[in-house]
Amino acid sequence: MFPQSSGTDQSPGHKPGKNHFVRLSVNLGSETAAIFKELIERKGLSISEGVRRAIAVWKFLEDEKALGNQIAVIEPDESVRKVVLL
Repeated sequence: MFPQSSGTDQSPGHKPGKNHFVRLSVNLGSETAAIFKELIERKGLSISEGVRRAIAVWKFLEDEKALGNQIAVIEPDESVRKVVLL
């Protein structure tokens, strides 16, 4: 799945930047969609912002994993649980 740009994005002199958007269409199972909806509603986010944040977290985790780092959850009692990424 790769995002498709509209033809207008290819105009001469077009420079992709921070405000350049790509429209995506995704198919989610009903359980995944319900979880996503619950998460964005809990935070008061738009669908687009929820997707942006999910991608940012995924990238952070993958970058840390690539550096050889481990991800952990620190419980309120300060016990540590290692997060295993698949």
